Amino acid sequence: MKIKRLLIILFFSGLIIYLVPFALFSDDLGKANKYYEKYDYKYAIEIYERVMEKNPTLEVAEKLANCYRFTNNSIMAEKAYATVLTFPGFNPINYIYYADALKENEKFEQAKRNYLIYAERVPAQSDEAVKLANSCDAARIWLDNPNTDIEVTNEAGFNTKNSDFSPIPYGKGFIFVSDREFLKPITEKKSPKIYGWTGNPYLKLYQAEPADSGVFNGNMKLTLMPEQINDNYHAGPATLSADGNTLFFTKAGVTTVDEKPSKTKDVVFKKAIFYATKQNGVWSQAQSFAYNKPFDYSVQHPALSPDGNTLYFASDMPGTLGGMDLFYCEKQGSGWSKPKNCGPAINTRYDEVFPTVRKDGKLFFSSRGHITIGGLDIFSANGAKDNWSEPENLRAPINSAKDDFGIYYFDDNLTGFFSSNRPGGKGMDDIYQFNERPKQKFFAVNGQVVQKEDGAPLEGIRVFLVNKSTGEEKSLLSDEEGNFRFDLAPETDYLVRGDLDKYFNRQQGEITTKGATSSTVYNVKFEVEKGEEAYLVRLNNIYYDFDKYNIRKDAEPELQKVLNFMKNTPNVNIELRSHTDARGKAAYNMALSKKRALSAENYLLKRGADKERLSANGYGETQLLNQCKDGVKCTEAEHQLNRRTEFKVVKVEPVISYVPGYSLNPIFPLISGTQQ
Repeated sequence: MKIKRLLIILFFSGLIIYLVPFALFSDDLGKANKYYEKYDYKYAIEIYERVMEKNPTLEVAEKLANCYRFTNNSIMAEKAYATVLTFPGFNPINYIYYADALKENEKFEQAKRNYLIYAERVPAQSDEAVKLANSCDAARIWLDNPNTDIEVTNEAGFNTKNSDFSPIPYGKGFIFVSDREFLKPITEKKSPKIYGWTGNPYLKLYQAEPADSGVFNGNMKLTLMPEQINDNYHAGPATLSADGNTLFFTKAGVTTVDEKPSKTKDVVFKKAIFYATKQNGVWSQAQSFAYNKPFDYSVQHPALSPDGNTLYFASDMPGTLGGMDLFYCEKQGSGWSKPKNCGPAINTRYDEVFPTVRKDGKLFFSSRGHITIGGLDIFSANGAKDNWSEPENLRAPINSAKDDFGIYYFDDNLTGFFSSNRPGGKGMDDIYQFNERPKQKFFAVNGQVVQKEDGAPLEGIRVFLVNKSTGEEKSLLSDEEGNFRFDLAPETDYLVRGDLDKYFNRQQGEITTKGATSSTVYNVKFEVEKGEEAYLVRLNNIYYDFDKYNIRKDAEPELQKVLNFMKNTPNVNIELRSHTDARGKAAYNMALSKKRALSAENYLLKRGADKERLSANGYGETQLLNQCKDGVKCTEAEHQLNRRTEFKVVKVEPVISYVPGYSLNPIFPLISGTQQ
């Protein structure tokens, strides 16, 4: 009996010993999942790593990888997503996350392969995935060819081992955001609260002033903004009114006491915008922006227009195109109009965040959805509210393969600050200063006179340059290669024409240097035509950005010249012939070229061209101008030559000026501008 009782005791003791590790393991996983659900990724990572060592599963692998992605640790995210892809049954979206991490780590070829694998696995998203794959080529080119006129330096006086970002001028110094360990007065015994997402203190707004001599040289007197602005949770980034007396800033917390029940211990609040005003040097208690709903969506990253009448911000509120979008409100008396989306030119299905508006009204923001080098890139756009030009990537060295955001320009529009978590900094996010050297602008017109039928150069043809403001006229003869050149003055309108006594009576084109922001060489080509039924006019600067079909600003003057040519020459019909470079799939390029042709056609139709005299066709990569076919390594400039639109005159009855004693041939001008 005693033996039997002993055996029973030993059996249950062993069972308890056997089950205890599993009970602890289960508790650990449950705790990690709670951290994950509350966005406390720093704490979740520590547990998920241990769980993966003991009992790896697909669910834990995905959550661990997501934690690294959410905390912007692309090195560990790459490794974690590589592990996810070894499990059977994983969601194909992990190919995208893996490729994103590879791209941020500058492994562009591997990233491209994984984007394309996703395209094969999820055909419904293949166009978007191919676009992402093609963006890897642009990313490599931009990173390998930085703008050498821009110097970027780490602003060491601002930065710590933690995150420091988004400075804006304030008084004699700056306001910026940081989650640094800041020394508290001796009377305060509490240590700063820790944010579970990063494991650092919560973000606060700091005021930095010159420590001596009234000159800001990196030696800072640093103070926390007052408690009316900084509370127990996040504060920042911020924007100031022009007079410096109204501060809008991002904040985490409840907007109203009665909005939700009082039990909010486990509620994760979204971000909201607050504002405070300064009177007699003292900031008021911060007030909630009218359109905050922190239990439902985030409203963050405020940016005021220069006149203070438009407030831009980022939000995932209803009405987004996907992720975070940029919205705007207009000032109405003492309040603001309902938010409106800034539109599809700015917003994508991914995140658009950190807007700022320069004093000249130009918008800057960060995006993951437009073509980027990697992570968040900074873009610029002209316009206002929901009417914007195509955003332009600021490229390297301002943008990197990591996150780049929070840009601010000083009054000269050449210098300022931006923020980045790129390698080589002092901490997680650092503040960088940029300085763009002003360029010496020059303008010229280069041209050539050739025979249309065989392209042979013509020597001794007189070409005229007329200053339209003063009437001053210059002329010269084409050399033995048919070439000619004139230097141009800035902010001047010109007329370039051939010898009207000998050739087609409308052989002229207009050139203007007004508004040109960089050195430009305008290319003019006169082609002597013998009267064939069809001939080709190629506008060399009707080019397109990589994977784009919108009409660029530098192409608009040339399209206007085509429109003028059609108006002045009513007896011609024109075919718009658009082309791509050879990168990407042939079918995709054919579709893209058709979009480019239609884009040029729509531009002309909106400005009065006769639809009956226009046709638009795409030729994809079938008519390359150089050797850059599939498998041939080419520079971006060589690929650019193939992304073009040509204008073919398909019906013409030449109008000839009759001058006794001369043999007459029609001549047609080709004018284009090339920025140097």
